[in-house]
This record gives sequence, structure tokens and C-alpha cells, in this order.
Amino acid sequence: MGAEALLDAARLVWPAPATVEVVPHGTSARAAPGPVRRFVLLPSAADPKLAVPERPRRAGSTVAGSATAPGSIGAALRTKALRLALRSGLGGRLLRDRMVVTMPEGTSGLDDALGEILGEPVLVGLRVGPPRANRKPVLPVVATDGRLLAYAKLGMNPLTDRLVEAEVAALSRLGRVDLGQVVVPRVLHAGLWQGRQLLVQSPLPVRRSSGPDLDLRIEQAMVVVAGAERVTQAPLSAMPWWTRTFVAAEELPDVSTREPLLDIGAALAEHADRVLPMGGWHGDWNPGNCAVVADSVLVWDWERYETGVPVGFDALHLRLQSAIGAGATPRLAATELLADARRVLAAFDVPAADAGLVAQLYLWGLGVRYATDDQAKAGAAIGRLGEWLVPVLTAEKES
Repeated sequence: MGAEALLDAARLVWPAPATVEVVPHGTSARAAPGPVRRFVLLPSAADPKLAVPERPRRAGSTVAGSATAPGSIGAALRTKALRLALRSGLGGRLLRDRMVVTMPEGTSGLDDALGEILGEPVLVGLRVGPPRANRKPVLPVVATDGRLLAYAKLGMNPLTDRLVEAEVAALSRLGRVDLGQVVVPRVLHAGLWQGRQLLVQSPLPVRRSSGPDLDLRIEQAMVVVAGAERVTQAPLSAMPWWTRTFVAAEELPDVSTREPLLDIGAALAEHADRVLPMGGWHGDWNPGNCAVVADSVLVWDWERYETGVPVGFDALHLRLQSAIGAGATPRLAATELLADARRVLAAFDVPAADAGLVAQLYLWGLGVRYATDDQAKAGAAIGRLGEWLVPVLTAEKES
């Protein structure tokens, strides 16, 4: 993605007349009046994933360790080594590419606003994630002594503004529910900043999951989330998710995407009278959005949370995303998901005879979401539905 995505995000966080410049190793920033904020680019200016404050070192070390939960022992060790290198100053010498933000006198950025919200001076990191329609600035917010104070999310277009608003609503609702072992962030602040939706939430420790029963505990946490606002039995046609998804499919502007998805939806509508367990789901439960710790399952990124859906969608989503993350093609991952649906959904009391239908409904709904968000245009490979989701579900429909 180069540096453009990070620069676009940084220019929202520090709007004009501030200037933002990526300075590769061996070059100098343009001389400009005013105070500057300097950030180390990880891993490099050519493809920056994360910008961390150059100083204080302790703050940069905290930001480097707060990006995403490590998925393996190797990744956890690399993150620990990076944090130690940044804290010692060695990382700053080895990682020479910088992002430089120049602030003319009298101007301010989102970091200044966050300091006022949290009641003390703060520094921020910045990440934007891989190419996706829902990509947005996420800022780890740290105190000058290195304490992680919060995470902030800022919308950057109509879609991401809606998602930030949706996460505020989801966290507010879930904050009033007893979720047992499941821990979600608290909303510290929500509102508009520079015309964009802003969410500031309490930090959860971003760490690698540990323990001998990880899969079981994550599955149990998903069951809790499914029932957070009650599980009932309902015909498919009576589920709010079914109506929302069909309307969204009908409103897709691209006929080449709309028609195949409507054809699949029409085939699924033959089961409209089927009574299924109905509850809620996180909406994007993947390995990077949760961590299993001693007595809790920490879950973040709730912007896709919804109720009125067939129970078990979270388990299906995690299985699909984990397979793709491990190197499977989306088409293979979806095919194997349908074949293994009974086992994946067993803990959710989905009747074995209905498991295949629930898996098809999940994939169809995911396809409509990706098409609505135009993930393909944003550069996400999984958004090219004609290469995987449509043929898999069409084959299932015809079998």
C-alpha cells in the first residue's frame, strides 16, 4: 500500500495547516516553521504499518506493543524484541525512516484533543491496516510515561463514520449486560471531531492468547455473545438480519454482483419458514480481535455487532478468517467451512440438519456486506466475490 494510506490518515489526525511528510532514511525533512512531532515508521517508509512516537522512548515502546495481538510465539517474541529495542534507543537508530508532522503555532491535532478528553498530556501512534473499505485511523493513546490510556478510532469517509457510530452503540449496549468472562472496552468519549466520528475507548491488553483450552474458551465466549441480548427461536423470514440483508442485496448498484447474490438469496428463501436459534454476533470475530488471558476473554472491534441473526455466525467467521490467514484460498476455506458446519456449530445448539443452511446464510450475508462496502474496489482480495463466494454457494444451491 506504500505510504499513501498512512499519510491520508495522518492528514486527518493533523489537518492543514499542519504538514505531514514521510522521510525515508538518508533524506531530510523540508524546513518548515513550527513545532514538529516525529514518528518511527514500522517496518519502513516503503510499506509502513505503524507509526510510533520517536520520543519519549517508553511511549514508542508501548505503542509498538499495542498494535495487534500476536498470532504466534514467534510474532510475540518479535514484538517483545521491538519494544525493548525502541525503549533502549537501539530501535530508533536501526529503524531510520520517519514521519514528520509540522504544526504551525496556534494549530492543534487530534492528539491535543485526546489530551483534553483524558485530562493529561498524551502521545499517539497511528495505524490504518491493510487495504479494506472499512480501513480507518486507529490511534493507541499513551501518557508521557508510557502508560496505555486508550484507543481512539476516527472515521474518514461515510462508511467508516457509520462504523464508528455503530461501535459506540454496540459498546454502550454491551456495557449494560453481564457478559461473564467476556470483557469489552468501555466508551470513554464519543462525538464529532473535525466533522468525523470519533470513539475513544478503554484499552484492553493486546497480547497473545495463552492456556491449554484456547479454542474451548473462545467458543464459550462466542456463545455468551450470541445470548447477550437473548436467544430465541424464530423462522428465518422473521429475523431482522434476513430482511436487512435482502434489502442490501437489492440495493447493490453493480448488476454483475447484485444478480448472482439475489439468485443465491432466492434459493435460500426456500427455507424462509425454517425455525432457527436467533441471537447476536460480534460481526468480525477473527484472531486479531480477541485474546484469551487467565480469567477472561478480551474482545475488541465491535463495529459490526448486530442482533437478530442466526446463532453461530461468529464461529463460522472465525473459522473462515483463520483458514484464509493460514494460507487457504477463500474458495477452499469456504468449501471446507460448509463441509464442517455441523462441528463448527455444535456448541450453539444449532440442529445438525440446519448447520449447512446456517453456514450458507453466513457466507451469503458476508458476500452482501463485502459488496455493499465495495471491498473489491478498496483492494481487498476477499471482496472479489465472483472468484470464490458466488461459485461456492451456487454449487451448493445446485447440489
